[in-house]
Amino acid sequence: TLDLLERNVISEKDKKLITGLNENNNLVQSPEFRPTIPYTYPLFKVHKLNEEQLKNKKIPPTRLVHATREGPLYRLEKWVKPYLTDVSRRFCEDEFLLDTPNLLENIKELNQTRDLDQYGDKLLLFTLDVIALYPSIKIEFALEALKEALKKGGLDANLNIAVYELTDLILCNAFIGFRGGAYSGKIGIPTGNCISRQVADNTLHHLMFEKVKPNIGSLWDLILFWKRFIDDVFGIWRGTPRQFDLFVQKLNKLAKPFGIQFGDQQISRSVNYLDVTLYLDDQNHIQYKLFTKETDARLYLKTNSFHLSHVFKSVVYSQMIRVIQRNSKDETCVQDLEKLKEDLARSGHNMETMEELEPKAAQRAIEMELFGNQKKEGEASTSNKLIFSVKYFKELEQLRKFVSSLEPDIKLLCGDDLQITFAIRRQQSIGNVIVRNRTLSESKPETLSETGVRSQKR
Repeated sequence: TLDLLERNVISEKDKKLITGLNENNNLVQSPEFRPTIPYTYPLFKVHKLNEEQLKNKKIPPTRLVHATREGPLYRLEKWVKPYLTDVSRRFCEDEFLLDTPNLLENIKELNQTRDLDQYGDKLLLFTLDVIALYPSIKIEFALEALKEALKKGGLDANLNIAVYELTDLILCNAFIGFRGGAYSGKIGIPTGNCISRQVADNTLHHLMFEKVKPNIGSLWDLILFWKRFIDDVFGIWRGTPRQFDLFVQKLNKLAKPFGIQFGDQQISRSVNYLDVTLYLDDQNHIQYKLFTKETDARLYLKTNSFHLSHVFKSVVYSQMIRVIQRNSKDETCVQDLEKLKEDLARSGHNMETMEELEPKAAQRAIEMELFGNQKKEGEASTSNKLIFSVKYFKELEQLRKFVSSLEPDIKLLCGDDLQITFAIRRQQSIGNVIVRNRTLSESKPETLSETGVRSQKR
């Protein structure tokens, strides 16, 4: 790592954050700079089983998660992540999905701007899933995709070098500790690494639009809409189901040399994607409603648990907003809200409170659709705050009382609308340290004579 950092590609301040060395090149002894050994643990994919399989106690598919948090390269990963995120978002912009609300925004825009009614009943919706994406990615191909992404990433030449070489270092030196030994993977990228999603996004985009699309022929022209959330694809197909099957076969044939395969496809007028069911109405507008797996227990925070009363109200309020946002039709929204209230009542939530919060949740959902998360016009601003950011210490309560005794004088000086807040942190996060200092440490380094990425063998 030091060999890479000594080339003046990044600032001296960032070097200290990444290496944990102080001005005298001695290791800082703060807890956040002490690495731990990465490990692996099984993630049981229970959501892949149906109700009958669960009753029969079928063993669910298992994925080994490679947890790199607080490992030797963790500070390096946290430094690279913000830059890699910007690069991947720009590179994958045309197909990128952040989450369900982002998907629904795209659906609403599509309904308003595209005339899909002209295709009649030949129009179909489809989904695709990449089989075991992270364990299937070849590091060499991922780095090739990163080179292409960096060309469009908007970073300067020196940062391009840093992001590429440090990503190379992170991926190629990932390991786990097990029974006193250290083991590295033969293929794939770590499933628990904080840059894995960005690497996967770049890799799949490069595969689909640089390797597959130019070689798949006219079948690609049958796709009217294509969006992807990590390894899950949603799109609109204007061909037949048989043509879609041929498309998937050819897609897998072209993707096989790169280690990627697609499966679990759906092709119909109605498909389940993320946590919504998407379907075409009579005018070929895409409508949506909440999707819940049959194995979902639909359990919520019980009211006999030791929490403050406002926490229980927040659960009801936020879940109602979620249901309202994930329904485009009033009739399905009413049905889903009734199911939600039944589920909440089973967890002990008061029906009167739910009836009281329902119109407020509906109003808030409408405001969020119209204005996003911005405050309504005329709503009081809470930006006038005085925040005491302190680490936890034994005399903290005494400090609180002292500040509280001074509150009238403070408000006299700063205004009656001042909000006094204590932000207490028990232990500093190295991720927060690096991200917070990022803007302070982006002084331009010396220009290198070599602006390309290194091509020598690892």
